[in-house]
Amino acid sequence: MPRLFITSLLTLFTMTSAFAEDQIVKINGAIISGQIISEDGDAVVLSIRGIELRIPKSELREIVRDEDDAPASSGASKSSSSSPMVEMPQAEAANKWERRMDASGNQVPLIAIIPVGTEGREQVGTDIVPEVYEAMIPVLSDMQPDYVVFRVNCNDKRENGYWYQVKREESSMNDFDLLGEIADVWHNRFEDEGIYAQPICWVEDAVGSSAVLSLSFCDLYTSSEATIGGLQGAAQMFERVRNDENTYGKYREAFLGMFRGPLELGRIRCDGVGHDNALLDALVYPDMRLSATWQGRSVKWELNRQGSYIVDDNEKSAVEFSAKEAGDFLISRGMADDLEDLLLLHELVDFDLDDTSCQEVFDDYADDWRKALSDCKTAIEEMQELQAGVGPSDAMRQAQFRLTRMKKILRMMNRYSAVALRCQMEFGLSKLGLKMEIEQLEEQIRAMRSNDRGRQGGGGGAPRGGGRGIGGR
Repeated sequence: MPRLFITSLLTLFTMTSAFAEDQIVKINGAIISGQIISEDGDAVVLSIRGIELRIPKSELREIVRDEDDAPASSGASKSSSSSPMVEMPQAEAANKWERRMDASGNQVPLIAIIPVGTEGREQVGTDIVPEVYEAMIPVLSDMQPDYVVFRVNCNDKRENGYWYQVKREESSMNDFDLLGEIADVWHNRFEDEGIYAQPICWVEDAVGSSAVLSLSFCDLYTSSEATIGGLQGAAQMFERVRNDENTYGKYREAFLGMFRGPLELGRIRCDGVGHDNALLDALVYPDMRLSATWQGRSVKWELNRQGSYIVDDNEKSAVEFSAKEAGDFLISRGMADDLEDLLLLHELVDFDLDDTSCQEVFDDYADDWRKALSDCKTAIEEMQELQAGVGPSDAMRQAQFRLTRMKKILRMMNRYSAVALRCQMEFGLSKLGLKMEIEQLEEQIRAMRSNDRGRQGGGGGAPRGGGRGIGGR
């Protein structure tokens, strides 16, 4: 079966840095935005999201520094925070996914694969976040595939903790609409940006909140070993208020509403045909029973034993579906263990495939936030060592040492929602709390400087710096 495996150069720099100010205009018309950190007679070194790129001057047409206006090039559009850092000339971008014709003169369908997790990179809230799929929009807009296959491989049980179990000091229930935001990018934003490809969801594993995202699709398939479910961890979030019947009921309903959002969006996109809220409720809460009644090519779900078939009568665990059960209960439309079988179910025999471009965007984001998190951990360890007596001894230098590292951590948390979540999960560190510590430390430093000036004029001694925040003494 002929296939075209396409590698996207655009995705190397898809997600732009908010701090990029300088621009390099290459001879071929491409514009690269970043920060020039060094330059010699042979090359310019540009920093892009922490990655250093050395560009030979023989390839350059123009260098536009941050104090200059961006060039008005006819061959490339202006760089912006919502477009790729590398912008190819229109003719080159158009030829990148040149469409092939079959023997009958018909255009061969182009299929794009969008990853929704890979093993080890599968947690909703860190690897699977709205911004990573927003970063795929420029690539998909240029590609214009006929079909996009959302390949789901997520298992919360392989991860350390659930995103929805984080205690968020600065949040309300509205901040838990992460699933709805992801589904909105898939089902609305793509189309708003001119991407009209037919979506197909292919589940290899959807254990945890990825099950909710999968159920937002009406065209859903599974591999033969897939599982859909595993959401009972979500119910544990409000167990602490179970004894308060009024409070528990309100929290429970609000939490279910958050999970129902993607299904409601899916029903809208599927012209009213989609998955029922009763099915989702039983996937989340162990104490909800579930029964089913077949009605032609649909299933009526009930949270009781009144249906023609009792699906779940266990009060201690939420329902999960194997691939076969998902097919039997019409949750999925069929099983396929490889991509060719999946596309054959759509009568697609001859097709071109791009299974790398969106994967590169996904992998780049996963690498970047992990590197940023590692830098945050290093900064925290350095502050802990300072508390143990390693590092500068005078109060002013200690305060400045901590301030520099706190600001670095906050920058990474602001830049990557994944880092903010993991810092909250692993260190109990919130952006709000960190901002308050930074403000307090800056005030201490100002006071120490003021006292130093007073002492030089005959005043008293400086107060001891510190505080009991991160690395405080």
